[in-house]
This record gives sequence, C-alpha cells and structure tokens, in this order.
Amino acid sequence: LYNILKYFVDTKFYTIFSLLFGIGFGLQISKNKDNPSFPPLYARRLIWLLIIGSLHAAIWSGDILMLYALMGFIMLLLRNIEQKSKLKLALVLFAFPIFLDIIYMYTFAKELTPITPTALKMYPDMTPEEVVAGFQSVNLFTVFKTNFHNVIWRWFDFIPSGRPFKVLGLFLLGSYLYSSGYFNEKVKKVKTFIILFIFGMGFTYLVMTLKGGVSAFSKTWMDILYKLIHEVGQISLSLSYISLIAILLNAFPKLFVWDALKSYGRMSLTSYIGQTLLGILVFYPIIAFDYYGKLSLESIFYFGGLMLIVQIIFSMLWLKWFKFGPIEWAWRCLTYKKLFPILKQ
Repeated sequence: LYNILKYFVDTKFYTIFSLLFGIGFGLQISKNKDNPSFPPLYARRLIWLLIIGSLHAAIWSGDILMLYALMGFIMLLLRNIEQKSKLKLALVLFAFPIFLDIIYMYTFAKELTPITPTALKMYPDMTPEEVVAGFQSVNLFTVFKTNFHNVIWRWFDFIPSGRPFKVLGLFLLGSYLYSSGYFNEKVKKVKTFIILFIFGMGFTYLVMTLKGGVSAFSKTWMDILYKLIHEVGQISLSLSYISLIAILLNAFPKLFVWDALKSYGRMSLTSYIGQTLLGILVFYPIIAFDYYGKLSLESIFYFGGLMLIVQIIFSMLWLKWFKFGPIEWAWRCLTYKKLFPILKQ
C-alpha cells in the first residue's frame, strides 16, 4: 500500500493543487488586466491566506497555505511578463533546485552525518518515539511545542527539496497553460494523455527502483539523477491525471461524480482545514479519541477514504443552502472588507 501511494499519489496531487493556484491566478489576471485596484486587492487576499495558513500551521505542521501565500506575492510581481517568458521561467524554477543541489553536494552535503532510518519521517534532534509521545500528550503546551518543532523542520526541508522554487514554477506553469488555451482542447486529446502517462509511469518506475529522497541533500551524482527523474515523473503523471479527467468529463459530462467533485472543489479551503480538525479529533488524546501512533497505514488509508466521502457529502449539502463554504466566505469578506450574504435566496 505504501508503494502504491508513493507511486501514484505522493507529490502528484500537491503538483495539481499548485497548478490550480496558477490557473486561478491566470483567470483573475485575464479578468482584471485594466483594473488598477486588482494588485492591492489580490495582495490583501494573500495576506489573509497567510494569516489563515499561520493559524493552521499552529495546529498542523504540514500546512501548505503559508508557502502558497508567500509565492503568490511573487506571482503578483510577475503578473505582466509575456507568455513565452512565463513558460521559460517556470521550467527554470522547477529545475533550479537541481542546480542548487549540485552546489550543496560540492560544499557541505558530503560532510553531513547520515541518520539511521527508523521511521518514514526522521528528525536529527528528536527520535520518532519522542515525536509520537509529544502528540500523545494530554498537556496542550507539549502538543503545541511538538507541532512547532515539526513546522520548523518542515521549512528546513524546503532547502534540500527546493519546494518553494517548484511551487512558484508550477504556479507559473498553470497560469501559462490557462492563458495559452491548453485546457480548451489539447488537454482533452487522448494522444496528450497517452504521452504524458507513458512518461509519468516510466520515470516514476525508475524512481521507485532507485534509492534516494527528494527532501535529502544529494551526496552523489546518482542522488542528483534521482531528483531529476523524480521531477519529470512527478509533473508528467500529474498532467496525465488532469488530461484523463478532462477526457472523461468531455465524454460523460452528466456523471454524478462531476457535481460531487465540483462542490468539493468550491469548498476546497474549508475541506483542507476541516481535514486537520477531523484528524485532531480522531488522533489527539487531548481532544477526543487518542488514535495517534496506534493505527496501521491500512487503517489510516480507510480513515482517509471515509473522511473524503463525508466531506464531499457535506460540501454538496452545504452548497444547497449557502453560496460559499464557511472559510471561503470569511476569506472573501476579509479580502473585500464587506459582508457578503452567504445564504442563497
């Protein structure tokens, strides 16, 4: 199960999420080309996203909203660059971490003391047992302290992984694909899907057979090659998923699943924060059920699937009576400094 998730899921869906952010930005730019109030309005939107992300990171170290908000400010500065330049810069940014990794390799990386892996996630200053004990504590301060420790190390991980550069590159790529009309026709062609899927599956298979890590400093050229192959497989497979959905949507436009996913997508921020709150409810003893560190990967996989179904149903029911998700509505009101009606007529 772990290998299946690593092959088909890991890094593929944050890639799609990042592309969607860029698509949304491109959509808003195209609608506000001659609107002088757009830059300050979008900046305020990003400031509130940063605040929401900061609050979220305080309870879950895996938050991505803070990074997205910070990279969004750079996108705002780059809003007027030409299409071709946008694509070139996206490719440069996505490849830049490889270049940095080569510098790290010839400076300090080879001198780093290797950590014996005893868990999927390792820290140099805390054992896995100490991390688990921290989250299993009934002391609120201990839980927050452990989470803050993980937040700090998550941001340290951005150095060897180059995640900020990749995310910004994906933002630009999403904006370019939207502006170039890729999502109108080309994405729906079977040929597009086949090419992307073959590349994605092939390069991801190579990654699965090699030993390496995206969040580790490279010490050899084989480590560099691992990251390069991983990135090509990651983006190719992600784009193939988008193409497959577009083909199915074009062939079967009235399937129930599209309405379900559309509702879930319209409440994506509420659902994202909601997953954390549900996770805290289930896993932390300080709140309720105390399952942290006690479930197998298989059990957690079933829990994740159940949570997804519950959230989709909740999104569909909520949007029957409300115009926006609760957090989406609050974010909108704060951005525009006005109270929008949330109830449908």
